[in-house]
Amino acid sequence: MIKVHSRCDLACDYCYMYEHADQSWRGRPMGLAPETATRIAFRIAEHAAAHQLSEVAIVLHGGEPLLLGVDRTREFLAALHAAIAPVARLNLHIHTNGILLSPAFLDLFTEYNVRVGVSLDGDRTANDRHRLYRNGRSSYDQVSKSLELLRRPQYRALFSGLLCTVDIANDPIAVYRGLLEQDPPRMDLIMPHSNWEHQPPGLRSRRDPDNPTQGGGEYAQWLIAVFDAWNADGRPIPLRTFESVIAAMYGRPSSAEAIGLDQVDLLVIETDGSLEQVDSLKTAFEGAAATGLNVFDNSLDEAAVLPGVTVRRDGIDGVSAVCQSCSVVQVCGGGFYPDRYRPGAGFDNPSVYCSDLKEMIDHVAESEVAAGRGGAQTSAHEAPAQAHSLSDDQFDQLAAGFGDAATIDWLAQAQSSLQRELLAGVGRFGPQKDEKFTAAWDVLVSLDASAPDAVATVLAHPYTRVWATALLEGVSAGEPAAADVRHLQAVAASAALHAGRDLRLPIPVRDGVAPLPTFGAVKAGAEDQVWIETGSVEGLDLIQPLRRLTATGLSVPLEDTDPYRIGHTFAADRLDDAEARRWQAAFAAGIDFLDAHLPRYAPGLRTGLRAVMPMEPEESYDRSASMRAAFGAVGIALRQSLVSAALPLIHEFQHVKMGAILDMFALFDRADTAPRYYAPWRPDPRPIEGLLQGTYAHIGVTDFWRVHRTVAEGAQRQASEREFVRWRMMTAEAIRQLQGSGSLTPLGERFAEGMSATVRPWLDEPVDAEAERAAVAAARAHRAAFEERVQVRDDVNA
Repeated sequence: MIKVHSRCDLACDYCYMYEHADQSWRGRPMGLAPETATRIAFRIAEHAAAHQLSEVAIVLHGGEPLLLGVDRTREFLAALHAAIAPVARLNLHIHTNGILLSPAFLDLFTEYNVRVGVSLDGDRTANDRHRLYRNGRSSYDQVSKSLELLRRPQYRALFSGLLCTVDIANDPIAVYRGLLEQDPPRMDLIMPHSNWEHQPPGLRSRRDPDNPTQGGGEYAQWLIAVFDAWNADGRPIPLRTFESVIAAMYGRPSSAEAIGLDQVDLLVIETDGSLEQVDSLKTAFEGAAATGLNVFDNSLDEAAVLPGVTVRRDGIDGVSAVCQSCSVVQVCGGGFYPDRYRPGAGFDNPSVYCSDLKEMIDHVAESEVAAGRGGAQTSAHEAPAQAHSLSDDQFDQLAAGFGDAATIDWLAQAQSSLQRELLAGVGRFGPQKDEKFTAAWDVLVSLDASAPDAVATVLAHPYTRVWATALLEGVSAGEPAAADVRHLQAVAASAALHAGRDLRLPIPVRDGVAPLPTFGAVKAGAEDQVWIETGSVEGLDLIQPLRRLTATGLSVPLEDTDPYRIGHTFAADRLDDAEARRWQAAFAAGIDFLDAHLPRYAPGLRTGLRAVMPMEPEESYDRSASMRAAFGAVGIALRQSLVSAALPLIHEFQHVKMGAILDMFALFDRADTAPRYYAPWRPDPRPIEGLLQGTYAHIGVTDFWRVHRTVAEGAQRQASEREFVRWRMMTAEAIRQLQGSGSLTPLGERFAEGMSATVRPWLDEPVDAEAERAAVAAARAHRAAFEERVQVRDDVNA
């Protein structure tokens, strides 16, 4: 947190900077001097490089940071980028009262991708209780104008949310509704900074630090009223206060400094270059935040080891003994550190809000249980460990090559979280000056608040992630493809259709049609876009409606319209009706075969399969493909045999599972990227990830032939026998290569052992002797040829 200006144009009577014990602001420069700014940038870059940080989060703060002015703010942002961007990604924010927000500032923040948070205490009545000019005049109208500006499509992506300081004298519901009226992307409620000496305003009686859980709970009741309204509204936007509590209940990072036991890595740099602890400590006593260090004489490492800083990284060891024995300490984290201060005892105490926190946390936990999200828990400390936690049994199911419906649903939910993160990146890093892009983003944000299921449906489509990844890679390279940028319009229009919102929205045209994800393609004319009414699907002129493949208990898209399916090599063009009927027959027969003969795969496939993408056929083999970024999609090219659909379904869905597993778990050393491992089915060396992917997929292939040989007849049975013998030998050898690589993590070793346990019994199954002799001879010849090629390559390189 960098204090770029130490004065303010409002006179809020609760401000911890000006109205509490520490008055050190009086002796500091008003604005950040250029030489101080340069030194700050250097110190942060020095720290990021020394610790190989991938990202540095910086908040411009004050006082009121906009008082620095547009030109000097630009100079400072340029200095930060010049020094830090070469070594770490910059995550820039500014927190402002909004009074001076202007197009000039917002254009600057667009240029440097600075997210903007604004302080507002609710409706006019609540806001004007404290947030006034020095002459007593209301600031509400000016802040409202600034927020209106910030919500414009070209600036909307910069808007990070509203911060409201709680005053229990205000009507909690009026405050909540007043904040919602400003249409923020998220909001946060914070308690007034208080401690055991200077207790929170509005209490009916003074609280006793020796009995911290005893108290009137006035603040708890205020927060509970807001929580219940927010919960009843369907949680229309993120409200960090409660989402942090819920996250901490389930073992996830809370994202809030005042909730949970997550490490707090926050340093404050004042306008004179002084390095300080969190600035809200100024409420405790004069000099409470001071370290005696500065950017001219000291590195950030020197500040990082100070006791007042390290105690906030100590987890449960950093809270008082009273808190350590409390049932909700994992959630409340002992409360906000400055709120624990007590004269004579320092900060080794529970928060002055202890009773409020416990009452509020228990209420939220009970609401989670009532909604069916918390199992049989009755209080926060009994909540499930994590939202995306996998049991040992489920992990072992996946390692064995299988996975029941609940396990594959876990993978799908984890993928959904990843896709939302990607979409947030699209909104944050996409071209903010492109009005078509920002207008589509505004539609999507609004739908996500009012019809989240509709947005979730579009995000679950496999090729939405392929598009988002392509766009972000283009942004990173500095040249996002125009088609990728425009596709956000199609995503937004699709979500509006699923929501049944009566809007008129554009869809970009590609190759003579306008693709609409999850619906197909709309007829297009000569223009580069088509306008549609999104109130009803019936009104669409779908020239290429998305068809579906059905089988017992399963219905999935036959995806031959989405432009991002072309990431599969040999993607087929739009099928005619006769071809689509043949696909339907093959798909149903393939699923029937799995149900009858390979039932361990069927429940997971029914849960996780999201789309089947037709590929151009190849008569000599069953061509198939999957994409790491397209969870749930399999590409298949059909031959004449109807049962052939079962084999590529298993094969490629194994790849789908493995990709999702690797998104969630570190199974090998990520630095091991060289293609140096032997894969018995490939002529060339493979990187370890490729070997792991292929091995996992071929467990399914081996299992298919193992079973198919028992139901086939005549020559087909003999061919299936040969395939089984060949693939069990190659898969077992690949597992041995993985286990001997030295690159697997302990979790990866457990995973490889799970695969081995599945394959080992297959090696003991009796097979045709001639088929086994042929497979052994082929394996030896393949290995010899591989080693010869590797030796030749090494000689050439030498």
